[in-house]
Amino acid sequence: MTVTIGVDVGTQGSKAAAYTGDGVQVGRAYTPHTITYLGPGRSEMDPEHLVDAACSAIAAALDDAVAAGINRREVAGIALSGILVGQVLLDADGTVLHPIITSLDTRAQEHAAAAGRDLEPLWLTESGTSTLDAYAAPFQLQWIRDNRPEIWSRVVRTVSVAPYVSARLAGLTQEEMYTDPTHASGWMVGWDHESRTFSPRQLAAFGLPTGILPRMVASDDIIGHVTAEFAARTGLPAGTPVIAGAGDVMQSTLATGMINVGQATDSAGTTSILTVGVDGVLPEVAAMPGMLFSLGTLPGQAIYWGYIRAGGLSLRWFRDQVARREQDDSIYATFDALAAGVTPGSDGVLFLPYLAGGNPDSPHASGTWLGMDSGTDTARLWRSALEAVAYEYATTLDVVQRGGVDLTEVLVTGGGAASTVWNQIKADVTGVPWNRPHRVDGPPLANAALANQALGLSAGLAAQLTEWNSGGTAVLPDADAHHYYRQAAAERTRLLTGPMQEVFASVRHLRDL
Repeated sequence: MTVTIGVDVGTQGSKAAAYTGDGVQVGRAYTPHTITYLGPGRSEMDPEHLVDAACSAIAAALDDAVAAGINRREVAGIALSGILVGQVLLDADGTVLHPIITSLDTRAQEHAAAAGRDLEPLWLTESGTSTLDAYAAPFQLQWIRDNRPEIWSRVVRTVSVAPYVSARLAGLTQEEMYTDPTHASGWMVGWDHESRTFSPRQLAAFGLPTGILPRMVASDDIIGHVTAEFAARTGLPAGTPVIAGAGDVMQSTLATGMINVGQATDSAGTTSILTVGVDGVLPEVAAMPGMLFSLGTLPGQAIYWGYIRAGGLSLRWFRDQVARREQDDSIYATFDALAAGVTPGSDGVLFLPYLAGGNPDSPHASGTWLGMDSGTDTARLWRSALEAVAYEYATTLDVVQRGGVDLTEVLVTGGGAASTVWNQIKADVTGVPWNRPHRVDGPPLANAALANQALGLSAGLAAQLTEWNSGGTAVLPDADAHHYYRQAAAERTRLLTGPMQEVFASVRHLRDL
């Protein structure tokens, strides 16, 4: 028997899982991450902490597998995915120079705004997007350049999170650091979809040197083997092949079995992400603020995606700060049961889920509830939070449909996939079937399958994940609820594009006093 390990280094934590060749999960583990909040719009993570967390998750997942009867010597390979946002900056000796700036951080917003104002929009055709946001790697790098010159002068390499952790497992030097096309496209701007690598023209316009970029490899390349040091830290056999891996968004979509144009995936995690399979850049979609174009892991695969910085985070915030039930995941089922008894629209209560800022067309947006009165209770507040994410998703789907994509289904993964109430709300708001695949393991599943492909242990990535995902449950939209939500969504859009912009600006001014 052979076993492959899939690891995902996410925002909130690292997940690791062990799988047999036929897709049976025989071990899993999760290690939470520490995010350092420095004030409004500032959050960082320590790269070394992420390495430690990934190692802890791998070790615990392997221990779990051993307890289930797996021999460690049966581990054939390991592949990692990770967050697309945030760069690890290294000096000539491979020493980390600065914490990772997270996707929740908006410090580089002025650099993004300046690019949109002053530069030729090469990214519109090369990167397939008009969206310029603070989290994009070029703008984070510009911020370091302009605000931390003593650090910038020492930077010789920049690398994404999962490739950095993988490189550490394999003992690579900074010269040997790498990326793959999915992580390059995860820069959002600064890359070229035709060449499947970074864009010299864009980087020159941003004033960024190409010499700090890592080498490009394929996602299923073997980049090295687990060193003795990391064998001791993880329990992996020394010499275990380390596969290059791919971005977490790409692997999350792939893990659901999304392999065709017109399928979509709801990654219901900390940052809620809705991806739609396309066959290339769509100019009408590219021109819409908030829409991002990326390469998929499969050859020729591409996706457009919209995101809500604080989608799942809003629900966790409600649990921790409103309900005061920190770390109590069981409370979600209680909240859902309450929300199921509330009519669509939450009796006029509207939640705006911008706890980590808004989208590029509304950068000063902040979170709030509207429409509350003395009768507003937990059930209505919770349902309004679930509806908020669904409304944002509806906007994304409307854009890609207007761009000519014929949507067939949305496949859901991530922690929110287990919520039948939330899946029904999403289907009702969007008018599209919401399907929970047979497997909701997320990126670790796709990473294990990627390792199998790299090692020649499967018939191919798409075939294996299709086989592993057979079955599942479908949630169909209710016609009456959808009719209501279409009207409500139009009114919500009117508020957000009109009166609320002045409110957001005023609140931002109060913060800055």
